[in-house]
Amino acid sequence: MTTSPARKDPTTSPDLLLVHGAWHGPWAWDLLLPKLPGTVRTVALPSSGTDLSALGGFAEDVEAIRTALAKSADRPTVVVAHSGGGLSTTQAVCGQRHVVGVVYVAAFVVDVGQRVSDLFSGPPPTWWDLHPEEGYVDALTPLPVFYNDVPTDIAESCAARLKHQSLAGGQAPITDAAWRHVPTTYVVCDKDRAIPPSVQEHMAEHAVRVHHLPSGHSPFLSMPDELAAVISRECEKFMRAGTDQEA
Repeated sequence: MTTSPARKDPTTSPDLLLVHGAWHGPWAWDLLLPKLPGTVRTVALPSSGTDLSALGGFAEDVEAIRTALAKSADRPTVVVAHSGGGLSTTQAVCGQRHVVGVVYVAAFVVDVGQRVSDLFSGPPPTWWDLHPEEGYVDALTPLPVFYNDVPTDIAESCAARLKHQSLAGGQAPITDAAWRHVPTTYVVCDKDRAIPPSVQEHMAEHAVRVHHLPSGHSPFLSMPDELAAVISRECEKFMRAGTDQEA
């Protein structure tokens, strides 16, 4: 889809598109949604699901994000991507001229030609329940890995909603990278047990700005106010930067 540049007014809030991580769904953002400014949309990635026969891969995730972005093609838009959703977002945002910035939250950010596996060495994490022949992976211990600082009732509710994750969703190399075209911000989660903070800091080198939150892997559940404040401030900076470039 070809879009015209969206008009940027630094006094208004851009639209937001929230992209969830692996095993999760749009429901992961429920506590954060009411705290964000402007029009906020979510997207469901096909690589996460309950029906193994219907699981999508990387290309399907990219297409889902682009379809969701098309709904705000006439509006400046900021994409917020968490964890595994960062990979498909990094590809999907390319060529979307109305996207003024990306906020990565403990998300996978790679360079052209790279896969997520290129960021790690050694065997898969012990909390992965791998099913390579069937093409999916489950999370064995989500409570200590994803939700170590989340209130128990919320953590247990979220863990019960986790889905299967397609292995194909993270195995494809990207052919273009959003951070090469639009400003990006990285939020490092300093108490993360899913993606080591040291790995996040390495990926954050692609970003224009880096923030740290004293949270586990899911700050949208453990400290939604603080995460919302970061996103809101970044939206303002993205809008100002876009207006300066047009001047």
